Amino acid sequence: MLGIGEVVNGSEELRRSYKRYTRRKILFISLCLAVAVASVGLSVSIGGRDVSFIDVYKTIFNHISGTPFAPSTREWMDDYIIWNVRLPRALFAAVAGAALAVGGVVMQGVMKNPLADPYTTGISSGAMFGVAVAMILGLTAFGQMGSYGIVINAFVFAMIPMALIVVIAPKSNSSPATLILAGVALSYLFNALNTLLMVMTDSETLANVYLWQIGSLDRITWQSIPTIMVISVAGILVISLLSRKLNLMALGDAHAKSLGLDVNTLRIVCLVAMSLMVASVIAFAGIIGFIGLVAPHIVRMLIDSDNMFVIPASAAFGAAFLMVADIAARMLSDIGAVPVGVVISFVGAPIFLYLIIRQKRSIW
Repeated sequence: MLGIGEVVNGSEELRRSYKRYTRRKILFISLCLAVAVASVGLSVSIGGRDVSFIDVYKTIFNHISGTPFAPSTREWMDDYIIWNVRLPRALFAAVAGAALAVGGVVMQGVMKNPLADPYTTGISSGAMFGVAVAMILGLTAFGQMGSYGIVINAFVFAMIPMALIVVIAPKSNSSPATLILAGVALSYLFNALNTLLMVMTDSETLANVYLWQIGSLDRITWQSIPTIMVISVAGILVISLLSRKLNLMALGDAHAKSLGLDVNTLRIVCLVAMSLMVASVIAFAGIIGFIGLVAPHIVRMLIDSDNMFVIPASAAFGAAFLMVADIAARMLSDIGAVPVGVVISFVGAPIFLYLIIRQKRSIW
């Protein structure tokens, strides 16, 4: 039998190991947050009128503190460009990246499928059909016209596949395989309807619809921020509070149910929260792929699979990832307009291929 001293020493060693385990994860999250904050300054500093990295933060601080600038001076121009043009785009990229990455964590967790991403349920196809209906047919939800009508259409139609999934879930006992197949079927349906509309329109409208399909942050303004900020922050908080239950779900539905977890309800709640976040991103920026698929994998490879840490780490990593990709897209735009969705696809595809070849199955 072990003596009291040996038990105490073993407990102390276990406590120190857990502290090292936790410290490594917190360090990774802090590093991602630092990269995201630095990326804000870098993103805002580049453009047709370059502003130094330090001056960006000085200008933002002066604007918030209410420092007046004489019209037409250099400081006034910098303040206008930074605050009204570049900063909204940078903030949107950070929030959107976090929302898509956390959406990927949720989908891969509740579906128990490492290949699932936020668009698996058909959200993106529904949103694109809503955009096509608004741009080609001129029909918008609630009678709104212009850019707001397109945004509302994209959001409303993005939620239709999720509503159908919620209706199907009780009938299929929330089986992950059934929900994935239902999402694939809905994606094909909305893609067919979207293609039907696109072949009937003119080339200019077709080009505008296509921009939504590949994802772009060029349309972002301050009016885009409140909606995605409220929905994404609320969604990430809800999913973070459910992280322990998601850990139980990873044991398998049977084991989770034996521990008292209502697996079916949890799956639906997570899917609804994820869908609202992702729909808000698509409504303003179009379909930005790969972040929700790749970011959770990279995070799990680096800090293991405890959702208490994976969720905030994925949010921080996703924010930094999308902001860096947007910076690259803007720098490449000097040789031609390059949407951020294209840059992410170029970066995400080889990373995903590497993960497929070298994936650590133990993290699942």
